[in-house]
Amino acid sequence: MSEALITGANGFLGSHLTDLCISKGFIVHALVKPGTLLDNLSQHKGSDKLMIHECDLTNNDLLSEIIKDSKPGLIFHFGAQPHVIPSWKDPAGTINVNVIGTINVFEPLKKYKINARVIIACSSAEYGSTAKLNRPLRESDPLLPLHPYGVSKVAAELLARQYFINFGIEVINLRFFNQTGPRKVNDACSDFVRAVARIELGLDEPVIRVGNLNSFRDITGVQDSVKAIWLAASKGVPGETYNVCSGRKIHVKSVLNTALSFSSKKIKVVEDSPVKLRKTDEDVIIGDNSKITALGFKVSQSINEFLKDMFDYWIKYYSNELHAS
Repeated sequence: MSEALITGANGFLGSHLTDLCISKGFIVHALVKPGTLLDNLSQHKGSDKLMIHECDLTNNDLLSEIIKDSKPGLIFHFGAQPHVIPSWKDPAGTINVNVIGTINVFEPLKKYKINARVIIACSSAEYGSTAKLNRPLRESDPLLPLHPYGVSKVAAELLARQYFINFGIEVINLRFFNQTGPRKVNDACSDFVRAVARIELGLDEPVIRVGNLNSFRDITGVQDSVKAIWLAASKGVPGETYNVCSGRKIHVKSVLNTALSFSSKKIKVVEDSPVKLRKTDEDVIIGDNSKITALGFKVSQSINEFLKDMFDYWIKYYSNELHAS
């Protein structure tokens, strides 16, 4: 039976990817941050196909031992400090986790000559001000990030590239644009949907505070996200980078309006809440997905579908909390 190692396995994409790998018969070595609540992996409790390892990406010795012992054929490096605002508050910490952590994944492969294909979670944040080109962004476009998080992902991607060129490690970089769905937190879609779900259940007052609603984003539902990841892992060309995106220009305000439509209550929207605003923000970020489309990828989920999936998920989640209390 094949073995896969997933860093950030309890995170949004990592947990859905864990589900997929287990369904395909892999033994999954799931790396999670020490002390993490494993709610996103709870459905696999007791499974002999899931081995959970508490390991911080900056713990070089422990991570090296885990990789040496498991000898995975596939590594999905999805663990990171994944947010923009915290990267301004702690840029050194972001670089330490996202850059040094990436080195710590690759060094054991080189040292112990482990033959693994490594899929790296990169980010559309790497493009930064290149978004001003006013067209869908291509993998060949300049990388001009606007914040420490974007800088850290550029560094991680370039590090992965040099391990491929210099040491022959099979690496595939995936530049994720906005990905969302059930289990997602801390993006506009989940912020809106979770707030509406809580209001619908009477847990909060019928008021939603939001930041900039006038931007446009390229948003992909998680069902399509995991399909793209698997296509890249199985058919992608080592050393290459692929955008993972829908190619759809979605107005953030329309996302809010769709989320509001799920509620039976009249909800007041307070715009430009200071706590929700970033220091710098790209007005439009749209990706060109023709490169991964050539591998067989196509978008199947509509915006309404994945937002409704999220709403149903959070209604069930908060209802269970209510019953438990």
